[in-house]
Amino acid sequence: MVGVGEMIVSAVVKQIASRLIKIVGDEIALHWKFKGEVDKMMQKMKDLAAMMHDADNKVSQGGEVGKEVGRWLLKLKSVAYDLEDLLDDLDTKNNEAKVFFSRNNQAYQWITRPHNLEDVGKRIVELVNEGRVFKLACETPTEGSRSKETFAAISDGGITSGMQGRGAEKDKLISLLLGTEYNEHISIIPVVGLGGIGKTTLVQSVYGDKRVNIFDIRAWVHVSTNFDLRKIVSSILKSINTGINLDNCTLQSLHQSLKDELTGKKYLIVLDDLWEENVSKLEGLKQMLQYGSNGSKIIVTTRNQRVVQSGLHTGVLANAGKICVALVHDQINLGILSIDDCWDLMKIRAFGPGDDQTTLEKIGYAIAGKCGGLPLVANAFGQVMSEDKSIKAWQDIKERMVDLGLKGIHQKETLQSLKLSYHYMKSEFKICFTYLAAFPKGFIIDTNRLVQQWNALGYTYPGYDGQRCLKYLLGMSFLQISESSSVGPSSMHSKVPQEITMHDFVHELVTIIAAEEFLVMDGTEPKKMDKPIHCRHAQLIKYKNQSHAFKHLPLKLRSLHFRDSQELQLPKNAFSRFRYMRILDLSSSQRGGCLVMPPFSIDELQLLRYFDVSGLPIASLPRSLHTLQNMQTLIMSNCSLETMPDNICSLHKLRYLDLSGNSNLNKLPTSLVGLAKLVFLNLSGCSMLTRLCDNVSLESLEHLDLSNCHELENLPNNFGDLQNLVFLKLSSCHKVSVLPESFCRLRNLKGLDLSDCHELKELPNCFGLLYKLESLNLASCPKLKLLPDSFCKLFKLRHLDLSYSIMLERLPSSFYNLKLRSLDMHDTSLTTFPNGIQTMTTLTQFLFTSANHCVAHEADLAIEHLGLQGRLIHPVREVHNTGFSSIVELSQLTCPDLQVECLENVMSPEDAERAKLHDRSDLLRLSLQWDREKETSAVECKLVLEQLLPPRTLEQLAIRGYLSKDFPNWMTDIASHLPSLTYLKLYDLDICDPLPPLGQLPNLRSLYMENMPNIEEIGKELYGEGHPTFIKLRVINLQGMQNLVEWLTTQSGAENEEILIPNLHKLEIVDCPQLKFLPYPPRSMCWRLDNSNSDDMVSERVSLKVSSYNLLCRMSIINCNFSRDKWHSLRHFNTLEIFDVISCSGLRALPEVFKSFTSLKKLYLISIKGLETLPEWLGDLTFLEVIMIASPGKLTSLPESVQKLTALKELRLWRCRSLAKLPDGIGCCTSLERLDIKGCHKLTFLPESVKNLPALKSLWLVYCKRLALPEWLGQLICLEELAFSSRPNLTSSLTSMQKLTALKTIRLQCSDMTAFPRCLGQLISLHLLIICDSPNLTSLPESICNHAVLKSLAITSTCPSLIEWCNGKGNPKINVPFGMTRSEQLFGSEEEECEEEEEYEEEEEYEEEEEEVEEEEVDMPLATNWNKILVIFILCSMILLYYLSPEMNVPAGRRRRIKATAWHWDN
Repeated sequence: MVGVGEMIVSAVVKQIASRLIKIVGDEIALHWKFKGEVDKMMQKMKDLAAMMHDADNKVSQGGEVGKEVGRWLLKLKSVAYDLEDLLDDLDTKNNEAKVFFSRNNQAYQWITRPHNLEDVGKRIVELVNEGRVFKLACETPTEGSRSKETFAAISDGGITSGMQGRGAEKDKLISLLLGTEYNEHISIIPVVGLGGIGKTTLVQSVYGDKRVNIFDIRAWVHVSTNFDLRKIVSSILKSINTGINLDNCTLQSLHQSLKDELTGKKYLIVLDDLWEENVSKLEGLKQMLQYGSNGSKIIVTTRNQRVVQSGLHTGVLANAGKICVALVHDQINLGILSIDDCWDLMKIRAFGPGDDQTTLEKIGYAIAGKCGGLPLVANAFGQVMSEDKSIKAWQDIKERMVDLGLKGIHQKETLQSLKLSYHYMKSEFKICFTYLAAFPKGFIIDTNRLVQQWNALGYTYPGYDGQRCLKYLLGMSFLQISESSSVGPSSMHSKVPQEITMHDFVHELVTIIAAEEFLVMDGTEPKKMDKPIHCRHAQLIKYKNQSHAFKHLPLKLRSLHFRDSQELQLPKNAFSRFRYMRILDLSSSQRGGCLVMPPFSIDELQLLRYFDVSGLPIASLPRSLHTLQNMQTLIMSNCSLETMPDNICSLHKLRYLDLSGNSNLNKLPTSLVGLAKLVFLNLSGCSMLTRLCDNVSLESLEHLDLSNCHELENLPNNFGDLQNLVFLKLSSCHKVSVLPESFCRLRNLKGLDLSDCHELKELPNCFGLLYKLESLNLASCPKLKLLPDSFCKLFKLRHLDLSYSIMLERLPSSFYNLKLRSLDMHDTSLTTFPNGIQTMTTLTQFLFTSANHCVAHEADLAIEHLGLQGRLIHPVREVHNTGFSSIVELSQLTCPDLQVECLENVMSPEDAERAKLHDRSDLLRLSLQWDREKETSAVECKLVLEQLLPPRTLEQLAIRGYLSKDFPNWMTDIASHLPSLTYLKLYDLDICDPLPPLGQLPNLRSLYMENMPNIEEIGKELYGEGHPTFIKLRVINLQGMQNLVEWLTTQSGAENEEILIPNLHKLEIVDCPQLKFLPYPPRSMCWRLDNSNSDDMVSERVSLKVSSYNLLCRMSIINCNFSRDKWHSLRHFNTLEIFDVISCSGLRALPEVFKSFTSLKKLYLISIKGLETLPEWLGDLTFLEVIMIASPGKLTSLPESVQKLTALKELRLWRCRSLAKLPDGIGCCTSLERLDIKGCHKLTFLPESVKNLPALKSLWLVYCKRLALPEWLGQLICLEELAFSSRPNLTSSLTSMQKLTALKTIRLQCSDMTAFPRCLGQLISLHLLIICDSPNLTSLPESICNHAVLKSLAITSTCPSLIEWCNGKGNPKINVPFGMTRSEQLFGSEEEECEEEEEYEEEEEYEEEEEEVEEEEVDMPLATNWNKILVIFILCSMILLYYLSPEMNVPAGRRRRIKATAWHWDN
């Protein structure tokens, strides 16, 4: 290994040379009196840099000459470092000189000292002269084009490892994990092999395989040579529970914590790179791991067979059969790869698409034969061979490469080969690679921080050089993705994993290469080191107030990392000696330390560029921090900061600032103008921060994270000045209600997260200007009602999440123009299914749920039309002549959405176990159903469900008809088994009680419970142990819980306790007549009470408390017979914006309490049969924007005060059969945009004032038998949409329509029309014409067929003659038939209208007869009583038919009539 340590020199020299070139170009250098000397020095350094390639060659060749060149390189490296220190010092001092330059300036005088710059110059000249003795050639190695760089392939799922020749071993290992051979105990499966043979790569590929997602707990720990039981257990605990606090924990407390986590759970734990052979130490670890359930697996990778034979195979637990090593024939012993496999592996790295391989095949195969069958060596050389794909370059590698052979391989020879791969590594990446020696073996490295450290040392430059280096080293397999990492767009490095580790062999290599430069000092035993001259980097481990340790550290340190320091009380002068320090990292110290402020001597570190104190309880920054003018990276996450001083803006070179997790931080500087170079700012988790700086002119900022800033109210008006912003996270900024108009100036924005912004009401109208946006998350924005029309201009948008935005009612009309790949619309309130989604062929994932059955049905049709995989329904049946049930077939199916019915037919629990649902990691949505009418014992039910444990990746679960009183074990610990669950529905569970601890589910968003008669009380068992609970729950829906009396919303129901459901958006209570929440209902934005008349639900006490939350914005009262006092108690809800009153009996007029709803914007009055009048004070609700009145019974007119509703935008009057006229003052509603009149049969004309509505865009006049189109219709010049159905002569009205130049859409239904009006062909803006239910129309005029602007002509199947004529025309604009479903949506069918009219008349007759009977008070004869009972029976049967068999072929109109009858009977 001669000269390995000197190989770093070339990279250092080249770096310094480039620095000099940059410095000389600085305009201040023109003032230097010794500029000529600097120019000469620059030229000398360039000459030396040119010699480095030849010097590297001589060192690698060894011999006496190689040794002499190596010693010369060490001296050269020392001079180069001194020169760089001098240049950095020059930059720092020069900051003053640039402001005030004179010969009396101290900086100027310091620069001109001869023992600084001039002395270094002399030393360089001497070294140049010495170098001539070696006759070093001045040349530069040939490097491949950067545009053709071949890096490791990184995808959303991880890095493509290119694993070759290990298929059999992988299948065997997966089989051992999934099989039943070792389910009687906890098993250890060893993977044994030489270093670099691919043990870790093999286990990583298995660990990431979806087939092994069957374990309740998974953890990966890198052990290495230093067996530290405390660190191993801590790592396992943190893998299991990332939020666990292990500060100052004793080994005994760690043991107890691990026991709590593992008990009763099936786990998979990987112990990677285990060296320890000591039986007692390994027994101590096994003692810690003994608490998992049988079938748990431990995979151990090791180079040493003795670790397995003598260490793991023996001991108390092994002899007791509790933790056993797999049998010898089941252990994985990795052999070397064949030459063919090595060459295949190398080709993946060496060649790009389209490269000609024929001329290099023979040489490459020969190089593969020298790799010793080691994948690590093959990968490394494959990468370096990609740099120069010439015969000469590959021949040179072949000749110089040590032949490792295929037998008797040793570590020394492997390192020799890896050393050669380092020699051929890209020169700009060599110095970055050697810096990895600053990290311990097995250390998990954060890529963001690593790149910042490279930048701080000058190894890479700001931008993406660091990203290129990471990809390069990943491609060589010198770096590996940590198992705790995820790959995705990162803040600083696109598509680079967040966390990485080093292969052990690579760590050994880099430690040897950089041996002279790196020091590891034990704080408990500090001592003088023997290499102070060359050492530049140090790790100080186990520091515990040993202040004298700093005296033993080298003076010229550039980086200092504290590792495993339990207490951190630093002396004031701790860093006063280290004037050349660039990196100071205190982050690996435990939080138990008492460092409340960095030591005063920090201001001595004038060259400091990277400062990390994350996790330490630092309350404030030192006042002198602003003097550190070279600071580039400042990381103070999870500290105890309360304020940030204004002088932080003096750090003009700061690029990376992380203040995340400072939950007490409440104030930022008034301005951040001075941070012009800041690229990354993380303020996530600063939950006390109420506002940002007024001036956020951060012109270079690319990444801003404000997530979980719960108190942040709004963004500053000039937020749009951040015009280079690429990623912005605002998730869980609960108080942000609006985005500033300037927001649309963020033209470079690609990723935007607005999820859980509970107050966000709208997006700016100009939102479509964010044309580079690729990902947008609007999940759980409960007050967001609309998306702006410009939204459809986001043509680069690929991922959109609208789930749980419960007030979102509609999408822009051109939404289908988006090129989305994934769309999530769970639990929105869309009233109609968005047009055109079925044409969005780019969609690969579409998730949709809706309480609106029609909308949900259309979503299912769209999914089917797009070819996306829908729900698979499997009814369980007995398989003939086999003795088992068909449920076993599920193990062979692949689908994301599965519904298993008829589970009562499962013949045995073993059949259910054979379904292997737990192994189905592709399964995301699962419904399990028993038929309650079939006989099934409770024991059988429970045993079957016990075996139907879903996979951990499951997101939605529904259970129906389960007939056992209690749930199986996996349900009682559901949070551990189903941590990804977002939706849970339990219904028709007749005897279940109590409920499982659902509050512990960390991602649960929707909870539905229906018809569970045995549930009478819901208490602390629902929440489980541990806080917080239901942290993401947004929707609770209770239906048919007839016996549910009490639900505790605090731990004991007391008022002074914390509410355990903190952020609910929607609370729906249907048919729960006895329910009472103690002490109050959970905070929620929307309430729906349907046939739930509990006295306490809307009592004065409850209303007063709930109103104090200032959250409630929508209330729906359905089928409730409220007393006057109950209505009056609602007066406290002055934040209500939407109020629905549906099918509430006893209301002849609106209650006075409505006057209290001063914020009301939408009012829906539906099926209130007794409603006769609307009050004049309705006009006082001046914020009203929407009024809908449907089937109001006896309402004859609207109040004249309607004219005062100047904010009114929509007025819908449906089936107001007694309404004879509209108020004349309706023309004063100047904001009215939509007027819908449907089924108002007594209405004969529209007031002439309607023609004065300046904003009216949509007019619907449908099924109003006596209403004709007005002759002044043409005066509605802003009208864009017109829908009408009429029988009288339309000629005069249609003629005036020619003036409607803005009209874009006409929906027409005229059953008596025989000829289509030619004048409609003259509408110059007409885009869409829909004709339905016009059987007498036989043709269309040419002016329609050849219309220049018309894009689509739709004709429904109820126009047979017209369809026949159109089929002969072959016009591509004509779409026939348009479809009955669409026709009914447009107008409702006329047949249905007639049926409902008849029904309405029958109801009126029945009510009159009923009133007469009541007045006469006649005793009903017995026969009549029986007749009434018969009628009740028939009606109940009809209702049952509707509710229980919606899939039966009952016409839609008929089903609606049945339901309407049910509502009438209930009332």
